[in-house]
Amino acid sequence: MPLTSEKTGYSPSLSPIYQERINWLQQELRPHREALMQHPLYESIYDLADLRVFMESHIFAVWDFMSLLKSLQRHLTCVDVPWTPHGSPSNRRLINEIVLEEETDVDPEGNPISHFELYVRAMEECGADTRLIHEFMAGLHQGKSVFTQLENLPVPGNTRDFVKHTFQIIQSGQPHRIAAAFTFGREDVIPDMFRCLIGDLNRRYPGTLDTFQYYMDRHIQLDDEIHSPLAMKMVSELCGDDEHKWEECREEAVACQRMRLHLWDGILAKIKRH
Repeated sequence: MPLTSEKTGYSPSLSPIYQERINWLQQELRPHREALMQHPLYESIYDLADLRVFMESHIFAVWDFMSLLKSLQRHLTCVDVPWTPHGSPSNRRLINEIVLEEETDVDPEGNPISHFELYVRAMEECGADTRLIHEFMAGLHQGKSVFTQLENLPVPGNTRDFVKHTFQIIQSGQPHRIAAAFTFGREDVIPDMFRCLIGDLNRRYPGTLDTFQYYMDRHIQLDDEIHSPLAMKMVSELCGDDEHKWEECREEAVACQRMRLHLWDGILAKIKRH
């Protein structure tokens, strides 16, 4: 039975030919995905201090994920006034469904909140340093570019590389490439990565990681059950029967997973130094 979103009843089923394409892509990515699943970072997060180091870098990946998402919304829907129908109605529905729950999910008390803001709250709750991400965001509000902020602030090198790569994809202006990065570099791998991180930290530090646990549980639930199938449908709609686009999606997805490994390498090195 095709998956159905609880909120809308929208069923993102794939045709057999597109399912075959998605299966091919996932098979091509398997070695890179396995490398991510087996990365030594997960076993190196022993205590709260290690987790804080992780979160202080990972928050930038949480933030630039939102930029990928909004870039797709800009390409696939009309965000201008006066409004006119733009693009495929199916893709409009797919991306708006994901935006709804990423930009305006609910916190444990039922209040609307973005996943980025929820992650910052989780950082504050467990004592992680949020000054860098706040300074980064303040500069963006002042009109400074992402690349200027990355160069002028003490963002760790591997984290800087990761965000730069994300924005190079965004600046390509090619929706199928952006969708591939979003789907196979983020949504499709996030649940398994977070399962590796949860461990027993919340049990060892009761009351300190409640928000972080909630954030991860929400990501696992939404990405695994709803967002990943929606995103795969979106990639299929954007590539259609164009062999070249499917190959470009494969290249982009591989590059994104390699860059995630690069980010993990940087965080691991920082944990070992602290």
